[in-house]
Amino acid sequence: MSTFVQKLEHAVKHCWISFVVGILFIAIAVIMLLFPIESYETISRVFAVLMFVVGIFEVVFAFSNRKLLPGWGWILSLGILDVVLGVFLIAHPYLSASLIIFILAFWLIFRGFSLIGTSMDLQRFGNQTWGWYLAIGILSIICAIGIIFFPAAGEFTVVYIIAFTFLFLGVARVLLSFDLKKLH
Repeated sequence: MSTFVQKLEHAVKHCWISFVVGILFIAIAVIMLLFPIESYETISRVFAVLMFVVGIFEVVFAFSNRKLLPGWGWILSLGILDVVLGVFLIAHPYLSASLIIFILAFWLIFRGFSLIGTSMDLQRFGNQTWGWYLAIGILSIICAIGIIFFPAAGEFTVVYIIAFTFLFLGVARVLLSFDLKKLH
């Protein structure tokens, strides 16, 4: 059975999408770090739009690589989930404002596990940077669990944890785009 990365040896289309998603994550992290009070107030709106946009990018990436990636269905599923949740959160801003911390934490957990899976595929391929993806995936999960268990730790704490998690995931996506390009 061929793995995700073995299929990447042949070709990956649109590896720039991972780069764009990473830059979006990093931009959101920087904005949140620069404006923590405003970030807490607007986090549900920004997150809803970000989730929707990232979902569209992932759906496009999954469809464009469906013949090359054996696990493209998982990428598509995550993308569709992002689009649906993004639309739901945009349509219900008051509900999303009260639940955003938990929705965001579970979303970050899924992202962390996805990154751990990608790191394992990269390790099987012999890529030297797989450990970074594993570490960032684990760190993302730890941060998200911290948000779930300590949501009342304070607005600033939650904003900073979320911002750093987005920063970690953004860096990982940017690095992944370069690794995908090398494999191409």
